[in-house]
Amino acid sequence: MKRCVRCLAGALALVAGAAYPQAHQPPKVEVDAYQWESPENPFSGDAEAIAEGQRLYRSTCYICHADTGSRGPNLRKSKLKGQAFLKVVINGRKNTQMPAWKGKLTEAEMWKIYSFIEAPAPQ
Repeated sequence: MKRCVRCLAGALALVAGAAYPQAHQPPKVEVDAYQWESPENPFSGDAEAIAEGQRLYRSTCYICHADTGSRGPNLRKSKLKGQAFLKVVINGRKNTQMPAWKGKLTEAEMWKIYSFIEAPAPQ
């Protein structure tokens, strides 16, 4: 009986070990294949682009982010800057309610929204 218990324990250890990845295996890395039209914000400080960004923000982002955060975070306080911010807009965020806007907004429209967010908050 003891022998069967040892065999069973050894078999379970082998099966359990197979269920977990080895510590030395490198993590899977997602390749960022997005081809940027503008590596930096081409609309920074442009009053017309900021106004257009505000209009776009109101029609696409406001429902979740409001003026100072709601279901989604306050985007004016985001630590993500430039392309890092746009990558989230383009690809969305897994396991959250943040959708991907690629194909729905152009890169220029996303940069205009970013310009609005980066501009001083309207009083």
